[in-house]
Amino acid sequence: MLIGKQHSALSCFVFNIIDAFGVQVGELRWPDVAVATNARLKNSMPSFLNANIEIDYQSHRYLIEFEYLNRDWFNGIRFTLKNGDTIIASADVGPSKKLFKRPTIIVTQPFTGELVRKSSLLATRYEVIKDSILIGEIAEESKLTFKRKLTINLPKDISAPIQIFLFFLVCNQAYR
Repeated sequence: MLIGKQHSALSCFVFNIIDAFGVQVGELRWPDVAVATNARLKNSMPSFLNANIEIDYQSHRYLIEFEYLNRDWFNGIRFTLKNGDTIIASADVGPSKKLFKRPTIIVTQPFTGELVRKSSLLATRYEVIKDSILIGEIAEESKLTFKRKLTINLPKDISAPIQIFLFFLVCNQAYR
């Protein structure tokens, strides 16, 4: 089990990753301005702004990149987790088929699955479904807090960087 804890109540863009023993083992950071790999105005951002979504886990850095799959009223987006030049996980976020529903999150690599929103009004919770079987969840521990704190309850055969990537997808969907 891992825990994602918001670093500061004033910033929802940095989460500390804590293991079951309470030791910080990593960090997830959103950029000041995220830029898609296929963005039209890719080089117009000032150089002092960070543009990378990064996971630091046990002194190793992973990058999360995204690209637009279409240019419609609701864009489809593909997120990829990269270790150097190697893609180790990916997921597609697309518009829901139902009106006023959040977009669907389909995991395409390293397994085929889905992140299904089961949140209540005051607490975020997503179930992780693999091959139509519930394998775990990513959920807030309490309903009202100054700092968000979510538990990542997934099987150990899913590596920690991939678990943090799935955690990122949940936070990106629930809080942006």
